[in-house]
Amino acid sequence: MGREKGKILGKARISVKLAFLYMSLLLVSWSIILLIFYRVSDKNATESAQALSAQTLNTVSKNISTLIDNTAYYSRIILSSSDITEALELKDGKMQKESLHQFTSLVDTETHINGIYMWDMESHGCSIDKNHVRTLRMEDIRETNWYEEVRELAGSYCLKLNADRVLTQSSAETTVSLIRVINNPTDYHPVGILMINMDLNAFADSYGGLDSKSIPVIYVLDDTGKIVTSQSDMSLPSVKEALKSKKNNDSLLLAQQDIEGNNWKVLAGVRIENGLKQSGIGGIIFAMAMIFLALFCGIGYFIMKRYVADPLEQMAGSMNRMSGRKFEKIRMWGNRYNTFGEMEILETTYNKMVDEIDALIERVYEEEKIKRRAELNALQEQMKPHFLYNTIDAMGYLALSGKNEEVYDALEAFGSYYRILLSKGREMISVREEAEMVKDYLELQKLRYGDSLHYVLNVDPEIQGTFILKMVLQPLVENSVNHGIRPKETPGVVYVEGTAEDGYLKFTIEDDGVGMDEDKIKELNRENISSNEKSFGLRGTIERMRIFYESDIDYTIQSTKGKGTTIVLRIPVCYEGDEGHDESIACGG
Repeated sequence: MGREKGKILGKARISVKLAFLYMSLLLVSWSIILLIFYRVSDKNATESAQALSAQTLNTVSKNISTLIDNTAYYSRIILSSSDITEALELKDGKMQKESLHQFTSLVDTETHINGIYMWDMESHGCSIDKNHVRTLRMEDIRETNWYEEVRELAGSYCLKLNADRVLTQSSAETTVSLIRVINNPTDYHPVGILMINMDLNAFADSYGGLDSKSIPVIYVLDDTGKIVTSQSDMSLPSVKEALKSKKNNDSLLLAQQDIEGNNWKVLAGVRIENGLKQSGIGGIIFAMAMIFLALFCGIGYFIMKRYVADPLEQMAGSMNRMSGRKFEKIRMWGNRYNTFGEMEILETTYNKMVDEIDALIERVYEEEKIKRRAELNALQEQMKPHFLYNTIDAMGYLALSGKNEEVYDALEAFGSYYRILLSKGREMISVREEAEMVKDYLELQKLRYGDSLHYVLNVDPEIQGTFILKMVLQPLVENSVNHGIRPKETPGVVYVEGTAEDGYLKFTIEDDGVGMDEDKIKELNRENISSNEKSFGLRGTIERMRIFYESDIDYTIQSTKGKGTTIVLRIPVCYEGDEGHDESIACGG
């Protein structure tokens, strides 16, 4: 419901929004004044208690997180020991004890660690205990209530209260244990269990420096809700009930916070001081302030509506009537004295800007048309002699070899090629014609190279009636022959495929030639192709398409040295009739 009202308000006129704004400001201001009148002292006291509560929770949480993180860090050091994993893998009790006793200094120097205990997967164990009080009892740890959970964690640690009942200790003693699986670093299969016991005094020290009078309630709970440590004159069920109902009494603010990194919680209760009672004279002052505020909002709304909102609404209506690339001038209806001077300046400046933009757009548009046509024609004229030179060179080779019939066939193919290339001056030809040009070119090359060159031309019949810029595929096929197949000592294959994909024409030119290294491929990527003078065929083709289609043509190059190269082009689709369009505008795009 609130979202729908927001949408309606968003489309409302500026005068309506101003009315809503001033009314909202008035109501909110009144509410704030009343709140200040009745609860200024109590509010300040509550905010102070909240700040102290947040600080207390953050302090205790960070202290406990640091304690646990330090213990976890030491556990990772133990897990990374190759001696430990080797001894557990071999299930050698003597080796296990020797490898674990390398960490005796850790227990002796770190006051928060009471002991380190380790079992292999057959429950054979060893230990290091502060003052050597606890020892391992000979029982199967696989029967404990935490064993399966630790196994499922697959190396991550868990925290448990009284998990070390497998040790010889008093049943009334409470301990916190960090437990995790020890995995073989090679194949990551479990080889043992590690338990590190932490001293409860270290957890109690996390809040030991706090003032117990100001903060009479502190509980640290584990992930099951059990008490790890506490100081409180209020029972835990009472604290939980107050937190659940979100009801605090007049003297105590209760809050809780999760400890980062695990599911433990810290509960804290902070005392709230009593607020001061408001005097009668204060009520009169606040009532007068509310009246003056209402007058101020009413006058402000009238001025803003008359001299700002009304003129802007007139301007917005004029701007909404703009269409196409032609900007409509705005007209400020009404008497000039009804608006601020800035509104008249805005109208005059905007109308002048509209005239200048219209003229500039028209001039730039014409200049860009001329520039694009010149660039496209220049690139296309460069492609023709480049191909002609290579073709005549091939036919000259055949003539010198005395292959008269092949020369005749070459001339036939060459003539067919140029009939399509000229195509009555059209820049766009059908995909079928482009494929014929590629076929004629490859036939010319086969006459020269014989069985050293093979090709496969596979163009989907569904796209053969679409149109593309001519001489797109032939230069790329020529690159494959000259730079991929010709330097190869064994016969090679050029594969050309054309399909439709997601509204585009997709062409793949692939060869199994000599390929390219990574440096050469980087020279041909989008960022460097324009400045690459060595690869005219690819560079010229990409530049021509970018100019004609008015977009950054999508192409990818993949190559492996000694295995071949693949070029994939994605070109906008054009249909019959598009070849007659204004050639300064890209079809399909």
